Amino acid sequence: MDETEKAIRKIKNGVFVITFSLDGINYGLTTAWINRASFKPNMIMASIGRNRKGYNELLDCEIFCVNILGDVSIEIARHFGDTSGNNINNFKDLEFKFMENGSPVLKDSVAAFECKLVKKIDAGDHVVLFGEVLNGTDQEGEGMVFNREDFS
Repeated sequence: MDETEKAIRKIKNGVFVITFSLDGINYGLTTAWINRASFKPNMIMASIGRNRKGYNELLDCEIFCVNILGDVSIEIARHFGDTSGNNINNFKDLEFKFMENGSPVLKDSVAAFECKLVKKIDAGDHVVLFGEVLNGTDQEGEGMVFNREDFS
């Protein structure tokens, strides 16, 4: 690993699961690259790898939910971080409910907010999504910090 990559890896990120429903199927995928993009309107940006299972479906959805995971949720992060296909519609053993606009929200998240997809920008091997925050829920706990070793 070169010095530039070592430096970039010192950027700290949270751990999130983006969930959404499309054509009656629930999807979820883990990401560490989410950030606030605007106060007015309240917007976030999420960078999603093109190799992720559910990537194409996410680009087709209008509404998605960002679940902020806490420190005790590492297994959920790994569950939805799998790119083998096991993360598509694999909610059967997880507790969740639906937000106002139909996005699944994970019971074990420390917070979640539902967004309307308003813009997509190509960014190399990722796409950056901009979502206007529609509503949210705050639950107990603090967000997890991404550690690459947890996802080897």
